[in-house]
Amino acid sequence: KKKKKRIVIPVAKCPLCKGTINKKDVSLSLERLRLARSPRVLEAVDKIFSSLSTHWNIQDVDMCGLLTEIQGIDDNIVIESIKKFAKKGGVDKGYGIKYLSAVIKNENKSYLLRQEYERKNLDRIPPKLKD
Repeated sequence: KKKKKRIVIPVAKCPLCKGTINKKDVSLSLERLRLARSPRVLEAVDKIFSSLSTHWNIQDVDMCGLLTEIQGIDDNIVIESIKKFAKKGGVDKGYGIKYLSAVIKNENKSYLLRQEYERKNLDRIPPKLKD
């Protein structure tokens, strides 16, 4: 009897969603995600990942996970959120990528709610002033 040769595909685990992804696909996805972002955002992300790597073993799948999570979020919100995370010592307090992702998404949610509130208030007719 001949044994069947099994092909083992190297798999990475996403730190945010815990899903698995083919390691070959990670590098392709990361390249695509990086091309979709402005140099300012990439600089901020690279800087915070450099800080995070002093405490954790950071891999491409980690950056790929973060960039996927923050797709569609305005560049300024991403940059300001990363600055806020760094300023409050998120790295030194032991907060990781998942926490950073949550900070960015919450900041975006607050921004969208504020925009919606302002839009609704501007649509209303102001009360008449008393003479």
